[in-house]
Amino acid sequence: MNVLLINPRTDDMIGTELPSYIAKEVGRFPPLGLLYLAAAVRAGGRHAVRVVDMPATDTSYAELARELRRTAPDLVGVTGTTHNLVDILRTARCVKEAAPGLPVCLGGPHADAYPREAAAEPDIDYVLRGEAERSFVRLLDALQDGTPCEDIPGLACVRGGRTRLNAPDASNGELDGLPFPARDLVRTDDYFYVLGKRATITTLLSSRGCPYRCTFCSTPRGRYRVRSPENIVAEMEACVAGGAREIHFVDDTFNAQRGRLRRVSRCLLDRGLPVAWSFRGRADTLEEGELELAAQAGCVRMNLGVETGSDRGLERLRKGITTADVERALRWARRAGVTTAAYFMIGCPHEAKREDVLRTIDFACRAGPDFALFNILAIYPHTELHRQAEEKGLIDPSRWPAFVRAPRADFELPFWEEFFDRGELSALLETAYRRFYLRPSMIWRNLAALRSVGELKHKAAAGLSILTGGKA
Repeated sequence: MNVLLINPRTDDMIGTELPSYIAKEVGRFPPLGLLYLAAAVRAGGRHAVRVVDMPATDTSYAELARELRRTAPDLVGVTGTTHNLVDILRTARCVKEAAPGLPVCLGGPHADAYPREAAAEPDIDYVLRGEAERSFVRLLDALQDGTPCEDIPGLACVRGGRTRLNAPDASNGELDGLPFPARDLVRTDDYFYVLGKRATITTLLSSRGCPYRCTFCSTPRGRYRVRSPENIVAEMEACVAGGAREIHFVDDTFNAQRGRLRRVSRCLLDRGLPVAWSFRGRADTLEEGELELAAQAGCVRMNLGVETGSDRGLERLRKGITTADVERALRWARRAGVTTAAYFMIGCPHEAKREDVLRTIDFACRAGPDFALFNILAIYPHTELHRQAEEKGLIDPSRWPAFVRAPRADFELPFWEEFFDRGELSALLETAYRRFYLRPSMIWRNLAALRSVGELKHKAAAGLSILTGGKA
């Protein structure tokens, strides 16, 4: 079979927690989920596969329709989040209009969150939830051979007016056995990261699942598994061979296991790989001396999920860290010469007064990360925060299900509006960005750190957006 995998456009993505003028400048990353699927299809040896990353290549729906008619694939795979549901469905409709009868399979976070509703969409024939490398290939084989596919793990589909919903595939236990993502199917130059140090960046996933239970997080709670340092470094070598000069680890928490950062760094040093890299880390699992070793191995940046500037707030969010942990991690990073980016949220349940929000902004300035990203805490379905908001009457339980049944681009993410309304939260978010980035020390620090024209372009755009509130 000839397979076309599509990353949909983001024209009608519902608002994120970040200001739109900040979000659009943060970066664009390769669609790793699709590239893992493509690699699995290739490894099976029976099917051909291509990838169209519509946002990265600015592919229009008319161009997609022409591509479908020209190449005549036998199946189309689409990925996406619930945020992007309007564009997912428009993409599926475009496929059906350009090639009536062409089957469409949906995967990704939306398929995980709402498989039954996704399967009921008239332009979607199959839904695969969970880790789908093996189940997707099984689906292709079944369609190729004309054999039944209803028992494939993770499959959701409607047959005879009834929805079949199978348990996700539980066989992807050993991550080292998976083929590396097929990055050659996309162009490395189409991707960037505003915090990146080099012009050419790619991403890498070294673990799956998350062992933590933060109240606000909607990440699927699959079993936490890690890849071996040797397997990770082998993929990094393949990325460098493909032209990447910086690699950003997109694990939810790269160092969830104590000592893991040290082990990967030692393996990199043993192989002598000349590449810059960064990771999303956790403050309380860092060990003294790890960042110095990581810096020797090429680490240029650590991203920390801090969330809020008070221990009471961190406890309320079940983050499992303290402000002292954060300050210590940032101090160690400065000593090691590793750039830091810290993530904060405003509008949390413990923030009853303006002073509570300002405390988080003050902590961000005092703790001293090189960069800070602020967002408004959003209430996502299937989270503990959503349950708490329902109990307090802050959210209509039908709000997300109604959107999923009838998605629209003007849908607003629900916020915790017990103490502040949306307008007040948006104003506080503007305050956070201005107070952090318009300090003279921050302006000079960022100018001094510039290393390339590409970096200057993206950071200048982001800085101008902060100055003008996105009106430039």
